[in-house]
Amino acid sequence: MKPVSRGVKEVNMVVKLLQPPVTNASLRVEILRRGYTTQSLYHFEIDCCKFIVSKRRNPIAKAIYNFLRLATYSNVNHSCPYNHDLIINHLRFDKDLNLHLPIGKGEYVMKMYWKISNILCGIIDVIMHITD
Repeated sequence: MKPVSRGVKEVNMVVKLLQPPVTNASLRVEILRRGYTTQSLYHFEIDCCKFIVSKRRNPIAKAIYNFLRLATYSNVNHSCPYNHDLIINHLRFDKDLNLHLPIGKGEYVMKMYWKISNILCGIIDVIMHITD
């Protein structure tokens, strides 16, 4: 994460695919309060290839996809197969960022478990602090 100005940060990320093409990818997401590791507020698993085709399958996943603005700031905007590296470029986080989920103030952790061909290949934890 790189600071751009006061209160504005950007993320740039490149995920190298070691064995392209990827034709079977899934994602398990857990959102929980920071410090409370046993009780998750939201928990779901999606097939990434099917999700890109129809985002109506999971409204919570759609809210997170729109929150991260992946259609705009990444090349993860088409269905499988992925024959190229996955790139997130200049994804901005600022005070106007709004997650459209019924969630209260406080600190939260979003845990993402990425699987390719049912093999766990990556875990990403995002810590969020939600205020007024």
